[in-house]
Amino acid sequence: MPILLSDTGPLISAFQSDSLNLLVTLFGSVHSTETCVNELVRHGWGEILKQVEGLLVIHTLTKSEKDDALAVARKIAAHPIAKDHDPKNHLGEAEVMALARRTEFEGAVILLDELAARATASELGLTISGFAGVLLLAVEAGLLTPKELRERLEHCRKLGTHYSTSFSESIFQLAQAGVK
Repeated sequence: MPILLSDTGPLISAFQSDSLNLLVTLFGSVHSTETCVNELVRHGWGEILKQVEGLLVIHTLTKSEKDDALAVARKIAAHPIAKDHDPKNHLGEAEVMALARRTEFEGAVILLDELAARATASELGLTISGFAGVLLLAVEAGLLTPKELRERLEHCRKLGTHYSTSFSESIFQLAQAGVK
């Protein structure tokens, strides 16, 4: 079973759509960093975090990992497709990437939603997915139907996650195509 590391955005989608247990079923647990948890609290998810204690494993980075994360955050902020050019706003993504470099997380899947962060992770040779990709895995595993996948993405979109209707529809089509 691969290990799952997640940035803040995909965790918000999992909370919005009541899908954290689904992630845990697929991956055993979900790992993140203190910075991501602090971001979740700032976004109003503090009570949910208390309810999911034990399902979400929070890691503290070493000084060296934090330094590496800051360098990666700068790289994300400077990426040509970055919409936000302030490195401090990319620390969550960068810290999850730093965490992925630990030997115990070799081969881990990293959930990232921001395009510049995904591009940077790819350049670093890390395995990435998004929340929608994990929902596709759940359909393949028979844990969700394609319709349930679409409903979860639409629910997230209605709650403010930046999934376009065309994106949700294309993921739904992929799910339908994968169901035999």
